[in-house]
Amino acid sequence: MSVFSTEPGSAGIGGDQECYAQLKLVRQVRSFLEKSDLAMVVYALVTSCLDYYPKLPGLLSKAGRLVCSSHKQLMKIADSCDEARSKQLEDQINYDHLRKLERMFREADIDGGGGLDMEEFRKAMKKIMGDISDEDIDVIFMKVDINCDGSVDWEEYLNYMLREYRGKDDMQKSKLLPEFQVNMKRVPVAHAEEIVKIQFFPNQSRGLRARKERSWKISGRSAPGRFLTVSRDGILHYWTDSFKMLRTVHLDQTKRRHSLKLWVIDMLCLANINLLAVSTTDQDIEFFDIGGNKCDRIFTLVDLEGCATAMDYWTDGQKGVFCVGDVKGNILIFTSTDVMMNGLFNIRSYIGGLARVPVNILMKSKTDLYRNFTVSALHGDWCQQIMYIPQLNLVASCTPADKGAMVLTSLPVHKGAKIQSAAIVLKKGILCFDYSPELNILVTGGYEPQVRIWNPYVTSSPITHMKGHVTAVTHIMINGERTTIVSVSKDKNIRIWDLLDHLCLQSIHGRNVPLGNCPISATYYHHPNNFLICATYTLGIFFGAESPDAELKSHDQPLCCALYNKIFKQAVSGCYSGLISVWDITSGQKIMEFSTSQEQPVEITTMMFDPPERRLITALKNGTIKLWNFNNGACLFELPFEDKSEISCIYYMNYKIFVSGWSKRVTWYLDVKEHDKIIECKHWKSYHSDDVLCMDGYSNKLLVTASCNGDIVLWNVNSGQAFCRFNASESPLVLLPKREFSVDVEGPKLSGTLKKHDFTSDLGKKCWAHSRTGVPPKPPLPPRPATAMHPSASSVHPRPPGSAHPGSRIMQPQVAWACEGGGKSAQPPKAPSTTGASAQKKDAMTWQQEVSAPQIGVEKVLFLKTRERGPDNAILLTSCSDGHICAWAIGSKGGLMGKFRAAHGISRDTAVCSMCTDDKDLVLFTGDSLGYIKIWDIMNYCTPFKGEDAVSVMSDESGAENIFCSFIPEYCKVTPRYLTLGAKEQVHQGWVTTLVPPDCLSSWRGHLKNVVSIRYVERYRVILTSSHDCTIKLWMLKGKYIGTFGQSQWRLGIQHLLPAEVPEEIRRVGSLHTMKVLNEGRRPHWE
Repeated sequence: MSVFSTEPGSAGIGGDQECYAQLKLVRQVRSFLEKSDLAMVVYALVTSCLDYYPKLPGLLSKAGRLVCSSHKQLMKIADSCDEARSKQLEDQINYDHLRKLERMFREADIDGGGGLDMEEFRKAMKKIMGDISDEDIDVIFMKVDINCDGSVDWEEYLNYMLREYRGKDDMQKSKLLPEFQVNMKRVPVAHAEEIVKIQFFPNQSRGLRARKERSWKISGRSAPGRFLTVSRDGILHYWTDSFKMLRTVHLDQTKRRHSLKLWVIDMLCLANINLLAVSTTDQDIEFFDIGGNKCDRIFTLVDLEGCATAMDYWTDGQKGVFCVGDVKGNILIFTSTDVMMNGLFNIRSYIGGLARVPVNILMKSKTDLYRNFTVSALHGDWCQQIMYIPQLNLVASCTPADKGAMVLTSLPVHKGAKIQSAAIVLKKGILCFDYSPELNILVTGGYEPQVRIWNPYVTSSPITHMKGHVTAVTHIMINGERTTIVSVSKDKNIRIWDLLDHLCLQSIHGRNVPLGNCPISATYYHHPNNFLICATYTLGIFFGAESPDAELKSHDQPLCCALYNKIFKQAVSGCYSGLISVWDITSGQKIMEFSTSQEQPVEITTMMFDPPERRLITALKNGTIKLWNFNNGACLFELPFEDKSEISCIYYMNYKIFVSGWSKRVTWYLDVKEHDKIIECKHWKSYHSDDVLCMDGYSNKLLVTASCNGDIVLWNVNSGQAFCRFNASESPLVLLPKREFSVDVEGPKLSGTLKKHDFTSDLGKKCWAHSRTGVPPKPPLPPRPATAMHPSASSVHPRPPGSAHPGSRIMQPQVAWACEGGGKSAQPPKAPSTTGASAQKKDAMTWQQEVSAPQIGVEKVLFLKTRERGPDNAILLTSCSDGHICAWAIGSKGGLMGKFRAAHGISRDTAVCSMCTDDKDLVLFTGDSLGYIKIWDIMNYCTPFKGEDAVSVMSDESGAENIFCSFIPEYCKVTPRYLTLGAKEQVHQGWVTTLVPPDCLSSWRGHLKNVVSIRYVERYRVILTSSHDCTIKLWMLKGKYIGTFGQSQWRLGIQHLLPAEVPEEIRRVGSLHTMKVLNEGRRPHWE
């Protein structure tokens, strides 16, 4: 196995090519290796891939000694790695560390500048925290040094830590969804007396029950059955699991005088032996056979010392324990070694007719099959509740008396051993309790309006108590799977508590419990389906707040954008509800979440990072622009935007923040570090007649903006002048920018174009784009498109410097250019024979033609920043609303060099909504409105090659092979489909536009709705996508699904070793090719 490199640092996680080659090799040879050998090989690779994490080698070495011979053991190693990685350095800092760090801040400030630079900060942290990596320290330093001044002082660090903890705490609280719906569903039933007990009786199937229970447990469904309710006057109701009444039974079938009327105290269902136990005021316990649809009395336990006030039954399928507590505080315990074969009681000699079995005779009989115990006067008052706890082999009982409020009675294991008990003394006693076997704790409630948590081995004092109720707590229930406590008080206040954090998650007021004016007399918490049944004289149900079939989403609302931060290795997403979420891209774990608006939620329209990627810039639908420290959710400052209109695009360049949108003009703000100073801003002249949708920058010199009507305007950043315009609907050539004038009679007319704002200034003042004393009338539309080669004679716009195109070619007047003939032989249309004003009048469009003329909007613009600007080199890509992507060469001699359909299918309603490239502009990643993700080879697309024409540029022989072709398997590639009837190019006025699309390396459907953003993460070679379907997903280059943020967590370092997985929503709608890509080339699986 010498071919595998295990040198430290030879490969980072998903980093260089060597790591991927090694992992690929493992996949190829794994079928020829034994399990133990394969595990050791992968172990060596994981060690080499994760070596730069300082604590991982020890964990891996420790796990490696356990002989990795199975896939589960390998996953345990990976889990240990993830656990060590997920524990960030900030989480390890405690109060003692902070005190030392404060002292170190003062001692390490060598230059006396009041703060620490990065080197001084490293030394201080290493002295306190020990052997930690420089990378972890640098990440903390960059998080704190948000203004990028290279210095961090103590106040700045402490403020960051406090804000981060507060933000994480708010995020955790926001996750606490309500457990129950606030509105109670009432069940139409009314009793003359209150309901005293609610029980669930699962359906019994002999021989099949164990297997069905396992299948129900695996599928997460609850076992079907019936609910039983009994009222104080002995009326028993059978209900379906959807609470439709099945049957009514009167338990008291004897004719009594009214003064001797039967009163039911408690009821208990013994499901596995089809018995129903009912205790009454006759000082006996009656047992009914409820198998099938029967309800027949079989026998009765008589001659109890007092009325049985509490009963409990436990079984593991074989052994059974039945406990009884009475009004005198006595405890009776009946045990059977095999209840299915021998029954719960030794009453064979009494069976026959309506047997009446004396309890004292049962207690005296001692056999190997039955063991019975009596503890007399255990409580000073009546027994309120009793429960057998098998994990501790004891019986817990409570009473509302001070002494012996709760008694824990341990059962003897061997014959001859004595019963031992321990008591909890509590003022006003205990009315109710429950036990959690997962955490081994007892939770109690009583007349004091508090919920207390106890350690069963420490009865002197509770672990903690939770306040919130104002009256006595009468019912307590624990859900161990959800780690919650449900408590009910006498005033019908229902509270749900977090069992771990001891916080109140939800409080349902008594006015939302429409069950009359009396207290709740009985409750039942159905754990599998998470609903709560409450009863007085009638019934009501609180259903769980979330549907069991509800699918988890990354956000509750559609996504606006998802960005990737290279410094912190995080994904930052924003949605329509104004929430910003920060995710760890290596695990999918949510790190931080905060709201961009304090009061009403406002939609986020766009966002981006500043160049150092320390701050997040967001724009809201109401025109608000804010800068954030997204690591702790702190708003650094807010920019005053005068237009108060929706902002659709933001771009940061040359220490300026450029914004545009519905205002149809570009505004920039100077980024200042001192936030108390005034902010300089400027409005550029407007050259858009419609809303601006997107913008991008190139080489800190050019800015491009595009609008709904298809106008693409290029700007000189230094001068703020628009020097050329493109519009694919009008011409493939360079057009003159058209100046637009806005009229606002109410707005003040200012004398300058530069407006400085203060945070305290009146934001209601209007800032005009140009200085003028009068508003000139809007110029008429030119009769033909004005190009840089031949500007229209009627145009009033002066020719900007550098926009003139030398040459004698004249563009013919037409509104929408198209291919005539489809090939090279296509000739331009002939010029009209008429000249002068008559020709202009003839060529001018009527208003009907102008309205019906096609205008294809531009969805996204993207500069290929690594390409050099030239007349035969396309550096600008634009996605049109008809599904095509256009490639433009910038300059006076530039124009439309290429055009191809990138959206899925042939419908004109499908558009490419998002685009991005890798760092070297070798491939183009697109996401369309149908949710399809595509990868295009644009290495040689629309680039200059001497001796070759525009068509031969697209051949595979024109240059070196794209390195991405080796990363993406052959089965992912899509055969190009020409949608132009075989045409390979379009010719217009001698200008050739290629219609041959670049090679589509891969295509698959990743979302159900339009993909609003797509990002390629170079370090890990993964693709980050977000969509209007409220999900953010991570994909490998070959299309393998990694996971959805917010649904699950993953291990990005060893994701190649895991089997392929298809998202459930894509499995239902995925095409043949999509399923092939997601299944790594194997045959599709829709089941």
